[in-house]
This record gives sequence, structure tokens and C-alpha cells, in this order.
Amino acid sequence: MKPATNAALLEYTGTLVQAAQARAQVLDAEGHTVPVLCFDIALDNTLHNLMHVEQPFPLDHFPQAQARAHQLKKGMRVTVQAPPIDLRLIARNTAHIHIIPQQKAA
Repeated sequence: MKPATNAALLEYTGTLVQAAQARAQVLDAEGHTVPVLCFDIALDNTLHNLMHVEQPFPLDHFPQAQARAHQLKKGMRVTVQAPPIDLRLIARNTAHIHIIPQQKAA
């Protein structure tokens, strides 16, 4: 992980572990959807952590999302840039969870 040229974005490089897909993502309670390009990459770090990547497209741009998905094949190397505000970490093999006692107010 390194800062991108735009200070508001983080940059990650890795290898696609599967072909990209274009999916529809629900946008609001009324059921409006936007097309989203989705894929997973094995990051270029010592652990080769998997990163799930989603790139939303504007409304009514599903054909463009599909076209982009068809370009991204398993085994390709890519660099993605994403704002840190939307990053999400998942610990799928947690070994222990420790409760931290709350301190009583003085």
C-alpha cells in the first residue's frame, strides 16, 4: 500500500484471482440500482492478502461496466486507487476476541 499521487486516494497493486464481473448494486430503499464492476486481487505483499474491489458506474451505464469487466481477466496485474473512507477490513479467521473493560467515570 502506498499513497497515490492524489493524496485522497490509496493505491494497491495485485493480481486478479478471477475474471471481473459487472453486477447491479441497490442504491436506495426504492430499489434503484447502479452498475458496479467487481473483482478480487491478491495484493503484492508478503501475505498476498485478497482485496475485493468495487467500482460503481453511473446509472444506466451497465453496458460500459460489462465491457470493462470483459477486459479484466484472471491473472492480470492491476493497480487500483480508492479513497480510505470506504475501505473495509474483514478478519475471517479470528483466533481470539478480548473484551476491554470500561473504566468507571470518576
